[in-house]
Amino acid sequence: MKKILLYLIACLWVLTSCNYLDVIPNGQASFDDLFKTEYQCRTFVNGLYSEIPIRSSYTQVPSMCAGDDFITGSKGTIRWFPYKALLYGEENANTSYYQFWQSSSTQSGRNLFYVYRAIRYCYLLLDNIASVPNISKENYDYWRGEATYLIAFYHQMLLEYYGPIILLKSNIPLNASAQEMFLPRNTYDECVDFIVQKYDEACQLLPVKRPDAELGLPSQLTAKAYKARLLLMAASKQFNGNSLDYSNFKNPDGTCLMSQTYDKEKWKKAMDAAQEAITLAEANGCKLYTNPTSGLSAFDQGVKNYHDTFCENMAESYPEEFIDADGNITCCEYIQRDTGPHVTKSYNGQTSFCEYLVPTFEAVEMYYSKNGLPMDVDPLTKDLNLYSVASNDSTALLHRNREPRFYASIGYDRGLMDINNTTISLHCRGDEAQGAYLTSSGVIDVSKEYQTCTGYCLKKYLHKSVYYNPTTRKMTYKTIVFPLLRLSELYLNYAEADFEYNGTLSQKSLTYLNKIRTRCGLPNFEDSWSLVGGIPKGEELRKVLHQERSIELLYEERRFWDIRRWGEASEIMNKKPKSWNLKGKTQNDFYQLSTMQEVGTRIFESPKNIWLAIPLVALNVNKNLVQNPGY
Repeated sequence: MKKILLYLIACLWVLTSCNYLDVIPNGQASFDDLFKTEYQCRTFVNGLYSEIPIRSSYTQVPSMCAGDDFITGSKGTIRWFPYKALLYGEENANTSYYQFWQSSSTQSGRNLFYVYRAIRYCYLLLDNIASVPNISKENYDYWRGEATYLIAFYHQMLLEYYGPIILLKSNIPLNASAQEMFLPRNTYDECVDFIVQKYDEACQLLPVKRPDAELGLPSQLTAKAYKARLLLMAASKQFNGNSLDYSNFKNPDGTCLMSQTYDKEKWKKAMDAAQEAITLAEANGCKLYTNPTSGLSAFDQGVKNYHDTFCENMAESYPEEFIDADGNITCCEYIQRDTGPHVTKSYNGQTSFCEYLVPTFEAVEMYYSKNGLPMDVDPLTKDLNLYSVASNDSTALLHRNREPRFYASIGYDRGLMDINNTTISLHCRGDEAQGAYLTSSGVIDVSKEYQTCTGYCLKKYLHKSVYYNPTTRKMTYKTIVFPLLRLSELYLNYAEADFEYNGTLSQKSLTYLNKIRTRCGLPNFEDSWSLVGGIPKGEELRKVLHQERSIELLYEERRFWDIRRWGEASEIMNKKPKSWNLKGKTQNDFYQLSTMQEVGTRIFESPKNIWLAIPLVALNVNKNLVQNPGY
């Protein structure tokens, strides 16, 4: 049986320094030992991955839950999840809950991720690998390719979280002057160009694609795919000629860190990069996952295809569309435990299904109708009160006539769900099996954090075989991996860049969109929109493409980034999130549109909350370093 290898970290060495960018290792002799044999060099290469956070973890990265698609509920008294600092305006230079810039943290003294140190180690590998005795040609090339790829990847990670960064283009000498060490930030465009260059260099050394047993290790395909993601972000509204937000964002010498002029050609670069990655992917067997079953309707097959993409057969191999994925066992199990509905009403969130990592109400509303149209556009649904219950029905109209991905992903009141080796009907009203816990006075018991805060649970990562045994109080999990970059994203990248560059959708873009739609049982894009007079144009088509992308990639930590690069985060994240009336015990009481209970007020300021704050300690050390706008 194949085992999926994802960022195995076998290296136990740690080299630290108090100097800026951590440029000086402790103990030159011990450093030399790292390259005495091929085995020790391999250990060093494995260690290069150690500063990559687990992106399926809502404690290690904000992108998992600080968008508007996934949430763990109210602020809570049992646990504090650091991503909520971004929701409630608590991120600042003194209190930054995510430390990617340097190796210190204000969160209970916990050391998080020091990305610049990892970049420096990558250069150490490149500078010293030639000294390894009798190293094979294959390892010599592959390991240099991994280090070069990681230089690009780590810089991209910093760019996403902090905006324009200090580019580390080589190892800083041990006897470096202050001028060489305390560098100003490079411009955003310089950062993008450098990262692209490094991905291109890595492609000259890496294999085209990795086998199943090495999913998570870089290849030419992952390099090209992440390059395509980078260029799409760089072309987007927030970062492409945004003089409104960034006209005064300058280095001490007056250099503007963000271009003040919109460059349409950046969309062409993004489109070409997406096509390059798609061509390589398809030529090497990548395709959208399907799991055909005889006797199913096209709609039911679409539900099965989409759901099984994330839940089926991963002990043997991973879906062909997964270009990169995270297989951290603990976090994948947490996703299953924390999204699963309660199977018993007794409160035992530590060992049973917790039902508190849930879809937002806004994400539930986002899915299309069964005709592949927005619910407020489709003639079948646009005039209905979707928050009401039809006569002789048991659930809201919001849950009827939806597209297959909705039923593959969303657990809703009186809907069916495969879980615990059976199929259950979800009962999500107050004090019901999957509903909120109520006190004797009939209000929500906020001391019990392990409960849904919207009235929904997530099915996307749950397999029927995921099981809680109340006698032994143990969970049985399904082997899954968390998708970090899928072929679907590349198709959507191309279509968005095509529209933004050409003002319309080419036949190639329609082909790519329809591949996604066909897999999940929806009509073709053209056929859906023919029901309402044809494909929209201009700003309406842009809105549709954003919705098309968001639906396909919901709960995969992409929505967090997309609403920022589109310049939509301020409008979206300042709204009060919705829920059903969770304390309602009857159908009439439960199906009342309510405001989700939160402890705190949402604050999203643009451009401040687009990026994290540069830590104050870094600003104090390096006087050439400027803070991000708004902090």
